[in-house]
Amino acid sequence: MRLVIDSNIFISGLDPNDIFHSDCYPFFERMVNFEMEALCPVLVLVETVCVIRRRTNSEEAARNVYKSLTLLPSINWLDITLAVAERACLLGARTGLKGGDALVLQVAEEYGIPLLTKDKEMKNKAPAGILVFEPSDVSL
Repeated sequence: MRLVIDSNIFISGLDPNDIFHSDCYPFFERMVNFEMEALCPVLVLVETVCVIRRRTNSEEAARNVYKSLTLLPSINWLDITLAVAERACLLGARTGLKGGDALVLQVAEEYGIPLLTKDKEMKNKAPAGILVFEPSDVSL
């Protein structure tokens, strides 16, 4: 299974105190066990690490999350080139999504694979043809 993973899935999966932890952790576990492949723009990495830092008030925890996520071979971190930014800008202009959300959704559109997110706005505004799932939509 290949999915684009939004930062909220990583954040909820890595934070045992998050209300969606039990919904999201199984996806992280699948990546750790090489049972699932993720494609993510590097912005997702930055968002995840920074939120974990703010939630835990621990630089060490944030650095550990960074190291763990970047070392997982089942996650493909995609650079944000000017061409990628252009496609995200056009998608954002078309849908009215926030910049980071448009960037993540653009990856799903470009690679033709579903996006996994807890963000209802992304799900509602995604153009036809881009599959957007919440954890409860996917059977593991």
